[in-house]
Amino acid sequence: MTYEEALGYLKQIPNLKITLSGDIGSGKSTFSKRLSATLGIDRIYIGQLMREEAQRRGMTLDDFNELLKIDKTIDQEIDLAQRKKAEGYKKVIFEGRTSWYFVENADLKIFLKVNPDIAAQRVWGDNDNHLRDTYSSIEQIVEANKARKENEIARYKALYNINIADERNFDLIIDTSNTGIEETFRDSLVSIAQFMKQKQDLTNISE
Repeated sequence: MTYEEALGYLKQIPNLKITLSGDIGSGKSTFSKRLSATLGIDRIYIGQLMREEAQRRGMTLDDFNELLKIDKTIDQEIDLAQRKKAEGYKKVIFEGRTSWYFVENADLKIFLKVNPDIAAQRVWGDNDNHLRDTYSSIEQIVEANKARKENEIARYKALYNINIADERNFDLIIDTSNTGIEETFRDSLVSIAQFMKQKQDLTNISE
């Protein structure tokens, strides 16, 4: 299947409810924005709700994540809100750590993975996100990302008894470590279309 064929197929199918999760620095937001614009469907970014709440409290993301260990109601309110919001869509992209779990009847669950060192280099170059702490080295970012990931895994395990890092929760795993944005996106769009077509073919056979 070519990129053009994949794009045409995805635009014409009636249902395409996608969840997107992944490692810190894997390019989730860049990918989901591009996918949303290319397919002409809405993107719901759960992380933005977290960032806005951190900003409202005058906190960095790392400090806000520490607060989330104590105040479980913040996670629960946001997670339940995305479940409710998902009910009104047939074609949409939900980007968030727990979207794969809370978006019911998702057609495709995607996980973006990345090498920790490459992720740290990307974070180091991200000057647009003013909520991020100012790090003194890439090595410090590697450790901060590791701590944040461990914190999130533990937090959601305690809240919902789920493992947000378990790749078995997802239909499609995309490694963004060693390819550029354009190549990653085009290859991934084809993979998404192939998955959805195979799913549709299997449904037709069972009927």
